[in-house]
Amino acid sequence: MEAVDLQTEQQESPAPSFGNPLPLGLLGYGMSTVLLSFVNADVYTMGTMVLAMAVLFGGLAQLVVAIMAFRRNDSFAVTAFGGYAFLWLTLGFLTIGADHGWGSDNSGRAMGWYLFTWALFSFGLLIGSLVAPLFLSWVLALTVALLALLAFGSWFDSTTITKIAGWEGIVTGASAMYLAFAFLLNEVFGRTVMPVGGPFATPGVAQRPLRRPAAGPA
Repeated sequence: MEAVDLQTEQQESPAPSFGNPLPLGLLGYGMSTVLLSFVNADVYTMGTMVLAMAVLFGGLAQLVVAIMAFRRNDSFAVTAFGGYAFLWLTLGFLTIGADHGWGSDNSGRAMGWYLFTWALFSFGLLIGSLVAPLFLSWVLALTVALLALLAFGSWFDSTTITKIAGWEGIVTGASAMYLAFAFLLNEVFGRTVMPVGGPFATPGVAQRPLRRPAAGPA
């Protein structure tokens, strides 16, 4: 009888609530992108500061956010933050490997295809984001453009294209930071403090809707 009552209590207990990890993930992406883009824009040279941010905040922090998003049953966030986490981690590995002579150096053609593949990844996320807040689609569209510019800069060994990509990347990272604080502050204040816009499209009734990031009203 006790076992039955315990099972009933467990079934009736409310599901645990979890904090919203998305602002942290967006800040990890945005801040790391801004700092690396300053290198591409030739504001300063690549150093351990950028590498540490890329690996720890851009990579590991976003990986943690992806795991938390999995627990929240948010497939889009798992894919986005998990994917970009490994973008930063692989980029960090490539940079460290090049500095320590791990294998042969990658050609501009190879790095171009590496970056272009991530641009395609971002384009897929852009399509999925059409049922999410408008500003998220803006951030992903900028990301597609950034990675495509960097790819062309590598293919053609063009410092001009890379510098343009650097300044565009600063806008991309700053936009991601805006979205992060919009989600955070809208949730904290319980009202629209920083608007993020409505979605382009609405998911079909028969489909599982892409959950909007829990962040208060738009």
